[in-house]
Amino acid sequence: LARIKNSHFTASLVIPSLNTFSVGRFELDYARTFDFRADKVLESLTNSLKRLKLTYIDVCFVQVHDADFTPRENIILYETLQALEMARQSGKIHYIGLTGYELRKLASIIECSTVRIDVVMTYCHGSLNDNSLGKFALLFQSRGIGVLNAAPFSMGLLTERGPPPWHPAADFIKEASLAATHYCMSKNISISKLALAYSLEVPGSSPCVVGMDSIQQVRDNIALCTTSPLTEVEQRVRDRITRRYFDRLENAGWGGMDVAAYWQRLRKLGLTALATHRLDNSFPYSLL
Repeated sequence: LARIKNSHFTASLVIPSLNTFSVGRFELDYARTFDFRADKVLESLTNSLKRLKLTYIDVCFVQVHDADFTPRENIILYETLQALEMARQSGKIHYIGLTGYELRKLASIIECSTVRIDVVMTYCHGSLNDNSLGKFALLFQSRGIGVLNAAPFSMGLLTERGPPPWHPAADFIKEASLAATHYCMSKNISISKLALAYSLEVPGSSPCVVGMDSIQQVRDNIALCTTSPLTEVEQRVRDRITRRYFDRLENAGWGGMDVAAYWQRLRKLGLTALATHRLDNSFPYSLL
C-alpha cells in the first residue's frame, strides 16, 4: 500500500501488483453458489494459482457476507480460516482477510477466530449516507488489523447516474440520496467528488477501494487524493446535504435483505436442502 499525505487529508492507493483472491463463492448453480468447506477452499486456491501462474497470493479474503447464505456459520471458523492458515504456513498466501457488508459479523468472527486476521474490507459503511465503519475501524486497528474502506459511492447511490435497478437499499435511502444528488447538481457540484473526499477521511481506515470505469475517473480520483481538495463552497454543500438528508437516515443499511430473498427463492424451488454445507472431516493436505 502506498500512502499519500498532504495538509488536507491522508489517502492511500492500492498498488496494482498486489495479488488478491477471495474464497467462499464458487458455483454457478443457484442452490450451490456458496461453499466454505476446507477442501473446496484449498482446491480453489490451488487451481487459481495454476491458472494465474503464480506461486503465492498476497491477500486471500473470505467473503463473510456470503456466509449469511449458509445456516452453519461455524464452518468459517473451523474449516475456512483453518484451511487458509495452512495455506499461509505453506507459503501459498501471505495474509488472510475478511470482506463483507455486515460489520458486526466481521467483528464477531475476528473475536472468535484462533487464526490471525490481517486485513478487513467492508463496503458502503464509510460513506456520506452511512459512516458506521468509524467505531468498528478503530476496534479492528486496535488488534493490528488493516481496514479497507470500499464503495465510497454506496454502489451508485452517491452518483449522478444513480444506483442500478438491483440495488438492495430501501426506498427511503434511495430517495434521500437522490434528493442530495439533485441539490448538488443545482449547485453545479459533483456529489461523487464530495462522497469520495468524505470516504478518504474516515477515521481508522487507510486505503479506499474505488470502482472506476474510465480513464477520466482515474485521473479525477488521483487528483482528489493528491492536489485537489474540496473548495470552501464544496465543503459547505457537503455539510448541508449531510445534515439535511443523510443524518436522518441514522446509518440505515440493507443488511440481510439479499439473504432473505435468497432463502425465499430456494424454498419456492424446493432446494433448501441443496444449499446446506456439510461439515467434511476429510482435510485435503495434499492440495498444499
